[in-house]
Amino acid sequence: MYKAVRNATILGLGLSASALIGWLFLRESKRKQDAQTITIKSQIGGGQAEDMPPIVLPREALDASASELDEAGESEAESLPGGADDFTLIRGVGPRFAQALRDGGIASFAALARETPESLAERMAPHANVRAQRIRDFDWIGQARAHAKT
Repeated sequence: MYKAVRNATILGLGLSASALIGWLFLRESKRKQDAQTITIKSQIGGGQAEDMPPIVLPREALDASASELDEAGESEAESLPGGADDFTLIRGVGPRFAQALRDGGIASFAALARETPESLAERMAPHANVRAQRIRDFDWIGQARAHAKT
């Protein structure tokens, strides 16, 4: 009886050690795979983010485009029309919306801060499709007020 218990214990310990080592190897291989890609998940508030599939991008492409953006960002900031503020500092405003704001006649954070979300959406309509709700969700007006004070 003693030998049977001892053998069962050794077998159990051996299987546990094998399972642990296998799990560590799988985790390490997944880590190497994840280091080569970046997964982006939806951050939309109130929506069904779980239903949206994540976007997986290769890391090399992102690193290359980030360095291009850094180089382009320096020259783009210099190429803004005279006295125009850089609207891309506002969360939710990319280069396309920033250009639409300038095309709509808004060149400064102070001018943007004086708008309402509805009037801003109407003003940008000929240049870009943006809803007043998006402007409210990202608080473009509040961010513009904060940037206008600095």
